[in-house]
Amino acid sequence: MPLPDVDHAWTVRVRWTGDRGAQAYARAQSFGVGAQASLRESDPAPSAIEYLLGALGGDLACGFHREASAQSIPIHGLEVSLAGRLDNVLVHLGVVGEHGHVGLTSITGTIYVNSDADETTIEALWKATLARSPLFTTLSRSAEVSISLRVVS
Repeated sequence: MPLPDVDHAWTVRVRWTGDRGAQAYARAQSFGVGAQASLRESDPAPSAIEYLLGALGGDLACGFHREASAQSIPIHGLEVSLAGRLDNVLVHLGVVGEHGHVGLTSITGTIYVNSDADETTIEALWKATLARSPLFTTLSRSAEVSISLRVVS
């Protein structure tokens, strides 16, 4: 099998749909995106911030599984829980006199792994996962990203 183009660019199209929403199209899939950073209890679609955190969690979960599979280590369960904080959400809301910025300043969380492998092996898989994660690498350059590993049985 030939190697993929090393200068590959991923593309999406996003169309505003009205009522604070948009529809994103990526290859043959599409998904709705709600407000930029909603503070409501519920919305018709996840916010852009929630998608970003979900994308990071998906990147790490799939990456961890890939690292484990490459070493024939079975994973019985895996879950990633993440939370992100903006520098000052009041700036995002347009509150006059507020200072700071609207960017993420921190992402914290935990990855829970259930496997028969010993903890040292699981920790090595986690380090390899972080080193090969495009989203972790990108986000950790602009925000404090702290995701702990927890081995569960």
